[in-house]
Amino acid sequence: MVNIKSILNMAKKLFKRNKGYDKITLRLYGLDVEVKRKTNIDVPHEVTVVVPRVEFRKKIKDGEEDVEIIMNSITVVHSPRHKELGTSSQPPNIPKRINRE
Repeated sequence: MVNIKSILNMAKKLFKRNKGYDKITLRLYGLDVEVKRKTNIDVPHEVTVVVPRVEFRKKIKDGEEDVEIIMNSITVVHSPRHKELGTSSQPPNIPKRINRE
C-alpha cells in the first residue's frame, strides 16, 4: 500500500532541494542551443533569449537548389534579479530646444 503522506513529504524535500530550475531550448535551422540551470539559492533569476534576426533564403535555378541561412547576434542571458536600492537618481536635466528660424 502506498502512503500518500510519505510521497508528499518526499516531494517537498525534492522541491526544497532545487529552488530554481530553468530550461531553454532554441532550435533554428540546424542550430540547437540548450541552457539548463538548477540552483538552491534564494535569489530569483531572469532568463532571456533574444533572436533579433534570422533569414532563410532558398533559390532554385536550373534545378539547382541554393540555401542561405543568416543568423545574427543570438543571445541567451541568465542573470539574478537584484533588490532595488531605494530611490533612484534624478533624471538628467535636458535643456529645451531653441527654434532658430
